[in-house]
Amino acid sequence: MSQQCGFNVQRLTLNVSFLFILSGLIIYASPSRLFAAPPAQAPDTPPSVSGGRALWAENCQPCHGPAGKGDGPASANIPDPLPNMTDPEKAWQYVPAENFEVIKNGRIEKLMPPWGNQLSDAQIWDLTAYVWSLSLKPEEIATGETIFSQQCAACHGNGGAGDGLEASAAMVSFTDLAAMSQRSQANLQANFQASDAHTSLNSLSDQELRQVLSYVRTFSFKLPQRNGVLKGQAINASTGQPFGNVEITLRIIENNTEVERLTTQADSAGNYTFEKLPTDHSILYVVEGRYKDITYFSDQPGLFTPDSAETTLDLKVYETTPSAEAVSVSQLHYLMTFTPEAVNVVQVFVLGNTGNKTYIGTEGQTLSFTLPSNAKNVTFEDDPTGKRFIKTDSGYTDTEPVTPGENTSSIVAVYNLPYEDTLTIDVPLPADVVSANVLMQAQGAKLSSEQLEFVETGEFQGTSFSIFSAADLKKEQPLTLRLTDLDKLTFPTEASAPSAVAPGGTMDQNLLRWIVIGLGAAVIVFVAVGYPHLRPQVAGQESSAEDADLRRQKLLLMLARLDEVFEAGELDRQIYHRARAKYKAELAQLMEG
Repeated sequence: MSQQCGFNVQRLTLNVSFLFILSGLIIYASPSRLFAAPPAQAPDTPPSVSGGRALWAENCQPCHGPAGKGDGPASANIPDPLPNMTDPEKAWQYVPAENFEVIKNGRIEKLMPPWGNQLSDAQIWDLTAYVWSLSLKPEEIATGETIFSQQCAACHGNGGAGDGLEASAAMVSFTDLAAMSQRSQANLQANFQASDAHTSLNSLSDQELRQVLSYVRTFSFKLPQRNGVLKGQAINASTGQPFGNVEITLRIIENNTEVERLTTQADSAGNYTFEKLPTDHSILYVVEGRYKDITYFSDQPGLFTPDSAETTLDLKVYETTPSAEAVSVSQLHYLMTFTPEAVNVVQVFVLGNTGNKTYIGTEGQTLSFTLPSNAKNVTFEDDPTGKRFIKTDSGYTDTEPVTPGENTSSIVAVYNLPYEDTLTIDVPLPADVVSANVLMQAQGAKLSSEQLEFVETGEFQGTSFSIFSAADLKKEQPLTLRLTDLDKLTFPTEASAPSAVAPGGTMDQNLLRWIVIGLGAAVIVFVAVGYPHLRPQVAGQESSAEDADLRRQKLLLMLARLDEVFEAGELDRQIYHRARAKYKAELAQLMEG
């Protein structure tokens, strides 16, 4: 049976942005929209795609989504569908100056606010460049560069200024920002095809022509530098031996979205290298490889630190075992919110493996568990195929392997519990539980349990939750919760209710991630500051081979990001202080060493 563990592609889509605002960047319902008077605005310097990236994440992503597909969390509140800016056919028609005008002045009829009173013209031009980049694939730019160098540079010059050795007197300069800002890619294509000087280039296919014209745009829009080198080694961590002659995949992640995927072959010693990578510090890298039908991912994300174009990211694979002796449930998180008909529950088991082999169970079945007997409408998160969890006579069985590590797998069940005036919930435990956290939305109900202690009242997006905890729960005794005063519940308005289960049965991923970040002490705050697609990691799990100076740089970079997100009001104070204390402690330890 083919199995996959660790990093899961579906986790890429978990969004932890706390800015559900009706603002953003709505470019066109129709890309051919014309203005009464074409704008004369042009940038003073070449706009930067990298500069637009951070502005996009802060201002545009809530509506337009991380990749620009029009699927941001606030898009549901906008009547007209938002454009898919990743569509290359639509993007081919975009005129940069017109896009600039839309961003700056808005389109009120489409609920598009004007950004000219918040952003400078230079920032809006950077956003315009970023919008252009959303439909591009880096490999197409690279191919276009090769074609340009071989067939175009003799006239147009290596820098596109029209100063090649064979240039004519009337040669166009692709570095003319005023002219290029008024031309779409379609305009460039039409001009190329209308020129007699290009007769000898008619052998270019339509795809090749588009690739070279996409590269031509880089003379007026600055793309991120691609001078990064990532090296690593694949190691069988069960035997301590290199894992060689295997295909290695590199996933490039930006704004919570996988934007590119590269592959290479590790040599006989397991060594691999990826070159020409973007070195922007907002980009994360994850390496992937397969061993014994199990897909493994790097323990931590890779990134390029300031003033460095090299980084290291190793990959560990493991032998397998059918024995569950080393597997434990390190954490249980239990979240309750209320509707007039039922208690909405999100139940999370976080699994760990203290051994040095991946637990695969028997016949592909790993952890067996049951849910409360009165659970209704049961669904599971992180189950894109619907085949991960098997229904049995006594409950459910997971089929995902559990790799070595403290928090390497999780089971997230979502269900409803009908209630009357009181309700007793027995939560069966599939194994001994190291720690448990129970959160109940403060709506008037009372919770009592002999196994729990009240911790505090926490807030998420202005909504209060009562937080309880327990430690060292034994498998033989279920976690028992008794709810009273259910007849006294109050219900927030629909617009302000952060229900654990959204309309249609899907889970509020922000709320779930808040649980895991805020209460799971072992969870690295990468997920809190914009990298929710990475599985939990703990301080100290980083590769021992990582250079201490490099690790210190990474910690300083993460602390800076953490401060920025907190100051912007996007991170809960409690989570911020916990994460900052953890990073500072690790940094101090490295300094002492």
